[in-house]
Amino acid sequence: MQNNEEKNPIVNEDPTQKAIPVISTDELESENADVLISEDEIEGLNKTQLIDKLTEYLALEDVHSIFPAAVLIKKKLDELVKEEYDSKLQIFTEDGSPAEDFEPKADLLDEKTEQIWKSLNAKKVLQRKQKEKSAQENLSTKKLIIEELKELLKGNENFSASYHKFQALQSKWRVTGNVPIQDTHTLRENYFFLTGKFYDMVKINNELNVLDKKKNVEHKTQLCEKAELLNSEPSLKKAMETLTLLQEEWSEIRNSSKELKDNLWLRFKTAGDKIIERKKEHTLQMQKQQKSNLAAKLALCEQMELLGETEFVSHKGCREATEKENAIWEAWQKISFVPKSDNGNCWTRFKTARLHLHQSLDLFYAKQRSEFSGNLEKKIALCLKAEALQESSDWIATAEVLKKLQVEWKTIGQVATKDSDAVWMRFRKACDHFFESKTNQVVAKENTLKINIQTKEALIGKTDLFQPSEDIHQSIEDLKKLQEEWALAGETPLKDSDRLNNVFGKAIENLLERMKVKSNVDDKMFYRLKYEQMLKSPQGIEQIRKERSVLQDKIKKLQTEVDQLENNLSFFGKSKSTNPLILEYQEKVEKTKLEIIELSTKLKLIPKP
Repeated sequence: MQNNEEKNPIVNEDPTQKAIPVISTDELESENADVLISEDEIEGLNKTQLIDKLTEYLALEDVHSIFPAAVLIKKKLDELVKEEYDSKLQIFTEDGSPAEDFEPKADLLDEKTEQIWKSLNAKKVLQRKQKEKSAQENLSTKKLIIEELKELLKGNENFSASYHKFQALQSKWRVTGNVPIQDTHTLRENYFFLTGKFYDMVKINNELNVLDKKKNVEHKTQLCEKAELLNSEPSLKKAMETLTLLQEEWSEIRNSSKELKDNLWLRFKTAGDKIIERKKEHTLQMQKQQKSNLAAKLALCEQMELLGETEFVSHKGCREATEKENAIWEAWQKISFVPKSDNGNCWTRFKTARLHLHQSLDLFYAKQRSEFSGNLEKKIALCLKAEALQESSDWIATAEVLKKLQVEWKTIGQVATKDSDAVWMRFRKACDHFFESKTNQVVAKENTLKINIQTKEALIGKTDLFQPSEDIHQSIEDLKKLQEEWALAGETPLKDSDRLNNVFGKAIENLLERMKVKSNVDDKMFYRLKYEQMLKSPQGIEQIRKERSVLQDKIKKLQTEVDQLENNLSFFGKSKSTNPLILEYQEKVEKTKLEIIELSTKLKLIPKP
């Protein structure tokens, strides 16, 4: 009979126990906003904040319940690491650098993340093993209690000893912790069945029942007092966790005074309802705040979408857009949870708008890199032209060409920052080399011209002081030497050239006059010698041309005057030759003709250059 009952245990259940509210794990987690974290909140945190959250989780005694949230945080950190890598790679390749050369610096935050993650995993594994070990030990303990209860049912001891042993087993059962979930129900039902059988077997008397019920009432009263004190607990999370433990302990107490049972249950339930009501109010406040958060984030989505529609035409515009994006992102991170009913739509919308903005920025910089590359080719071409001309000594023509190249350089747009200084220094070096050479040449020429001026002024002084000899031929040779020294003295500045040539020409003429007087030669020989010397220099040839031109003009003018006088004489006809007026005209005609003859003779002495 006993074996059949053990196979089909009948448990006397307390009907009030079915009304005990059970707080689910999900409900507990929803109250733990200060520890647990949602996927939407994770999206609003930066790397440092996420690492701090993992560090907080690592410090918890029980990391098992928060591990799913830790996995989400690690996934987000991996995404941020990849985004940072892609961003740094983009900046590195903006100037045309090959991606394979990119070697990012080690990030201490990334290393810290891996260390925390390894520690968190190790702690989770250790705790899981410890819990599994503890649950198995508790299972063994409770199975042993079951076996000892079965021994009591055999009635081998007196009632008093059996009852004390029974109470000891009850106490031991209550203090023994959790067992594997799959064994909980079976163990509990067997325990209640055997305790019930124990009461039936020993036929406990009313006094013993009253005593047992009294103790259960005292126990339940203590549980009511503990539940009532939870209402003053500031941490709602801790209050909910403690209430769950009290509910489990309450469910372990079956036999109690019938008169007090309902009142005690009502008292216990009332205390628990207050905590649950606090939880509901907290949930409503959270929902209200989450709706406000959703509205704020939707507004930020609109701002990001508007920014993403910008068509960028300058680096300044891109920089301003990036600053606005960072400000919007910073505002987003400061906003907490949104309702779960949003299903991540708000975040998806924000992320899509942000991605569209990045695509627009990438498009501009890709176009800019192409323009920079073309501009670099044009500037390199100008460098090659300038370098080909830098050694030229055709100062005027080359200077004009280089100036045009410099003007053309200014019309070419920007190049990449990494190439800008190098290509400009290359172009400038070639131009500076030419113009410095040109400047050095000009300075050298100016110095030479100054020396030539001093040399020619000295020759003028030497010519003025020169004393000819009586031998005209010797004097001519000395004159030749002076003229040769003048020719070898080189060119002088244009503003000084005519002055020096005129002064030297007059000095030569004065010397010739002195030579004529000293040597006592006739005019014909003198002028022949004079013009021979003058033909030997450009200045002398120019002087001869002027003298010929002056004489020719003067002869022509005198001849015109003679023709006019003779024409006037023809008007007198057969007038007497003693007429004073006629005599005056005839005298004037004769005098002018003599002058023409004299000038013509002099003109013949002047050679044609």
